[in-house]
Amino acid sequence: MLLSDPRLDDLLSNGAPRLESLLRWLLEASPVDSVDGEARRTTRLRRLHAALVFRGQTGALTEAWNHASAIRLLAETGLPDRTTLMGEGFLRIVDRVIPRLDPEGDLYALLDRLDLDEADAVWIESLPEDLRAIWGALLAPPPEIWAHAARLLAHRAAAVGLSRDLLALDPEGSDAESPFFHLTRMVHDAGERPSDPGARIAWQACRAACAATLAQAQARLDDRGVSTDLVFRLELLEAQLARIAQLLDFAAGRGDGPAFAAELVRGSAAQHGLLNLLRTTVKRLARKVVEHTGETGEHYIARNRSEWWAMGRSAAGGGLLTAGTALLKVSLSILPLAPLLLGASLTSNYAVSFCLMQLMGFSLASKQPAMTAAALARALEENDGQAREVELVAAITRTQAIATLGNVLATVPVAAGIILAWVQLTGHAPLDREAALHAVHGTHPFHGWTLVFAALTGVLLWLSSLAAGWTANWSAYRCLPEALAQNHRLRSWFGAHGAESLGRCIHRHLAGFAGYTALGALLVFVPMAFAFAGIHTEVRHVTLQAASLSLGAATLWSEGVLVWKDALWGLAGIGFIGILNFAVSFALALWTALRARDLSGRASRRLWLEILRAFNRNPGRFLLPPRRGATLDSRVPGDSHA
Repeated sequence: MLLSDPRLDDLLSNGAPRLESLLRWLLEASPVDSVDGEARRTTRLRRLHAALVFRGQTGALTEAWNHASAIRLLAETGLPDRTTLMGEGFLRIVDRVIPRLDPEGDLYALLDRLDLDEADAVWIESLPEDLRAIWGALLAPPPEIWAHAARLLAHRAAAVGLSRDLLALDPEGSDAESPFFHLTRMVHDAGERPSDPGARIAWQACRAACAATLAQAQARLDDRGVSTDLVFRLELLEAQLARIAQLLDFAAGRGDGPAFAAELVRGSAAQHGLLNLLRTTVKRLARKVVEHTGETGEHYIARNRSEWWAMGRSAAGGGLLTAGTALLKVSLSILPLAPLLLGASLTSNYAVSFCLMQLMGFSLASKQPAMTAAALARALEENDGQAREVELVAAITRTQAIATLGNVLATVPVAAGIILAWVQLTGHAPLDREAALHAVHGTHPFHGWTLVFAALTGVLLWLSSLAAGWTANWSAYRCLPEALAQNHRLRSWFGAHGAESLGRCIHRHLAGFAGYTALGALLVFVPMAFAFAGIHTEVRHVTLQAASLSLGAATLWSEGVLVWKDALWGLAGIGFIGILNFAVSFALALWTALRARDLSGRASRRLWLEILRAFNRNPGRFLLPPRRGATLDSRVPGDSHA
């Protein structure tokens, strides 16, 4: 026998019952704690039904539940209100911070105010059959409500499905041929005639065609490039089509009420979270960025002895340019320039130098780890066996070793030669003694924060690789090289061959330019941002620091005040800086690639253990050139850039 509840009696004794008050009274009870084997909330639900029947108020509750806003509740709960990721994210932030005045009796707003969570959804799913039956009969909306909700959602889905950017993914198709063009009519017929087999078959065929269109759009995005708004709309359309199917099932008397109610509760809870909103969409973009980064990383892996030596020569060329870059950087730093002008000048110095490396085919060693990590993640996803993956890691590390040596061994003598030639020509060094001492002492591995700054620089190298990957994705999505090649203005100015050459140049170099420009800006403005907050920070890039050390040591030597012990410690510091640049950027890039590809941490941990065993057996495999005749084919099939 159910005991009476004074609070419930009070809620039901003041005229027509207020739905929100009754629900809050019900939700106060725990959905987990039980009495006599039944959850306290379930017992309250029984008590509520008995009291409503006793007082003859079930009709009032049914009327309140079938408010005009029931259509919105059924059609919109759990689905985004906006059709763009940024718009939906901004709306959720505003709704979380600023209160909203909800219309009287609005069921959608009521469900939102109750702040339901996963435990509430689980409780609904666990209700016994007798309660499901009595409350289902009491609260089930009439068939026309389900049909109206389906039609409302069909209009919205059709508008999204017929948006121009989605239609542009199939340039050969006609707008009127899109299944979304016929969606509203099919849903209307299925809702108006739920017992008509012909109307239902037509709706199912339309839904299948819409799903096929979405699958084709997803495939085209994978081939071209990802737009977060497009991915968001495609996911929205999939969710809308699934909800329409559920609503039409209820209109035909075939729906599962408790399961749908639990889905609405979960959807209402998820509508407040930004992480749930961003997780799938941003992960898709991250995966595409990583893929483009990995394609670039294929170029930075020496698969045989000849490629290993070629990488060394390429890195030596990068070292030659870096010597001049470091000298100009020091010269600019001592000028009395405003911070913004100084930052712009230093960024331009780095960006121009790095982009010249890109155009001339030279290599900057520490730019490579973040690129090659994405290529390793791709190999892990293919799961071709750990022996192949270990060999790929060995190829990455020995390529990085020769690239770093090439940079350093070229930039050190060239930078010193520049100083000595300057002294011979002018009688004095281009650097003052204070700048020279800072260049030498700032590289000491155990004085100051050199190693911390080197690790921070590894983070900046990783961020610049993301900029390169994002730019490559954006270019692919926009079909930028093809658009430039076919642009009528460019063809009229440069001719057809010139426009096509420009398109090929953009395809080959745009991502590299973006990554190098981002790296130059990060190397300059991140320390400035820290300085603005009162935190002293410097960057320690292995190649730039080797050039600076050489410039400073040569300056001090020309003045006869060089302490060779400091110079030797500086050379040791260059080794530590190179290791930290490589390790941090590689680790962050690999972590990003693994997360974007949903690869398990267990598989990567097994790989690292196998790598340690292989390194212990043969360290030279990871540092020295591959044996003559040995090769590694880490290219991805169909990769035209490899």
